[in-house]
Amino acid sequence: MRRCANFCGITVLTLASLVPVFRAAGHGSVISPESRVHRVFASNPETPSFQLAADAIETDGTHSYYTWMELSRNIPSAVTSGLPAGFDYSTWVPNGTLASGGRVDPQSSVYPRTYAGLDQVSADWPTSPAQAGETLPVDFYATTPHDPSVWDVWMTTADWTPDQPLNWQQMEFLGRPDVTLTGDHYYFDVEIPSNRSGHHVLWIAWQRDDPVGEVFFSASDIMIAPAADLRAGDYNSDGRVDAADYTVWRDNLGAAAGSLPNDVDGGEIGPAQYTRWKSKFGAKTAAASAVPEPAIASTMVVVAGLLIQMWRTRPGQDGRAI
Repeated sequence: MRRCANFCGITVLTLASLVPVFRAAGHGSVISPESRVHRVFASNPETPSFQLAADAIETDGTHSYYTWMELSRNIPSAVTSGLPAGFDYSTWVPNGTLASGGRVDPQSSVYPRTYAGLDQVSADWPTSPAQAGETLPVDFYATTPHDPSVWDVWMTTADWTPDQPLNWQQMEFLGRPDVTLTGDHYYFDVEIPSNRSGHHVLWIAWQRDDPVGEVFFSASDIMIAPAADLRAGDYNSDGRVDAADYTVWRDNLGAAAGSLPNDVDGGEIGPAQYTRWKSKFGAKTAAASAVPEPAIASTMVVVAGLLIQMWRTRPGQDGRAI
């Protein structure tokens, strides 16, 4: 029994020592707003739940996504240059490879495990919600926390669309946030620029302050609701200010405050909301189809004038015109 116990003990210890190896090599990624690499992992690499994940696994293999926390490179020059905010990673992470951290060559002797499938150009990447002009909390799950380290954040520019590759010319550096470590999670806030709306990508670099300059990359797709001033006049919330919004205004003329969506003027629905609609006519807050011809808009202006006159001269409680 003693011999068996010793043997069994050795066996258990050996197996136990092997199990954490897979995890100890890991370091982390953003889980909120969820990064592409974590989404592919969470979809189940064996039976992925969405097509882009399946295509990524077909390109890179399942192992890359079981090791979702290892999307990193060693860039010592980031450290030797003094860890400048907004360090230029483009030499190591060229245009079109930002989501993969430049790890696209399966023949590489340094980074043979690739993440090229994350660079697929598509509007179908799942997104997390965000609001323009407001703070977005970020949660980076670190399977192995590292300090000292710094965090830098970029976002696609206002003119970028998801049918374009991620590229440095269309990335805006948003700054280096203050980060709090709680357990295995790093938390920080990102201010979403007020001129963003629709599908965008948040790109984050977690740079270690160590001799090898290990840095972890994360790309998160977000769907940004436009800021209130951009939505003004869009009374049916379809992403553009057009004739349909005039109809909504007309149907709510005289209604109580708060009854008209995206009303930034307040008060009883009347001339103020019409003036706002007129001043914003033709504006778009998201990708949308063409707006009505100017001639149609002119006709609506005439009709609106008559409606407003009728609204102003409606009888009050004493029978006199208001």
